[in-house]
Amino acid sequence: MAKVNFYLLKQDSLQAVLALCCKLAEQQARQGQQVFILADSGETAQDMDRLLWSFTPDSFVPHVLAGDALAGQTEVIIGVSATDAGNATCILNLGTEPVAVHAGLNAIAEFVPNDETAKAQSRVRWNHYKQLGHELQLHQL
Repeated sequence: MAKVNFYLLKQDSLQAVLALCCKLAEQQARQGQQVFILADSGETAQDMDRLLWSFTPDSFVPHVLAGDALAGQTEVIIGVSATDAGNATCILNLGTEPVAVHAGLNAIAEFVPNDETAKAQSRVRWNHYKQLGHELQLHQL
């Protein structure tokens, strides 16, 4: 079973969510994980692509968009469809729906901005993962 981490942010902005996603992608890639960032739209995927190059001055997170010829050789892939996750061992979910779990998946990150609608959606995802028997953890940031 995958471990599912819910990150409850103090901010309610998309930028705060994307910044945290960048940090987690960098950490997971450094630990040898195959990371898939599941964006909720093509626009968000493009934003993540740009942000991963510049979120800190000294960071370098090798990444590509799903479908790129180098996707099989890159630690971090960004896409809008869970079917592009391939052999990811870690999924960072920027969407509002729970992700489908596949063999080899170790961790899922769910982001919860400080917004009542987002919190309600995260409760649905929490219950979904709980019913499937995943280990759940809440991180209040």
